[in-house]
Amino acid sequence: MRRVNDRFQTETWLPIDLRIEDDFPRSVAAYKQFDVLFVNAIFDGLNLVAKEAPLVNTRDGAVVLSENTGVSEELGEWAVTVNPFDVAAQAEAIHEAFEISGDERRAWLEAIRAHVREHDLAHWLADQLAELDRASARVS
Repeated sequence: MRRVNDRFQTETWLPIDLRIEDDFPRSVAAYKQFDVLFVNAIFDGLNLVAKEAPLVNTRDGAVVLSENTGVSEELGEWAVTVNPFDVAAQAEAIHEAFEISGDERRAWLEAIRAHVREHDLAHWLADQLAELDRASARVS
């Protein structure tokens, strides 16, 4: 991080501003302004950040998503996916995400938004109840 900032920062811009604290308003503000969202969980059940941030993003941001996140199965076709254990590939994925054309970034972001809106909590609950019905029918 220090090398990137030393090399690219300007008087008014800091490329990497790492903050480790629980600040929801700041998080939502960052969601709105990302150019590349890097969700790189090692193992994860779902990771809602990859669903929440694209909904409010105003910059046609691209998503780099760990293949080990639960949401990768849902959103992977509209994201640059990466192995969370391969640091060199992570760097390449971030670079690739910045190089995606504006039209493609916009299309991917819109596809994520449409998917998230369609597959909301009500949809998830209906799927869970249907699966319980199927399981109950198999047992009966």
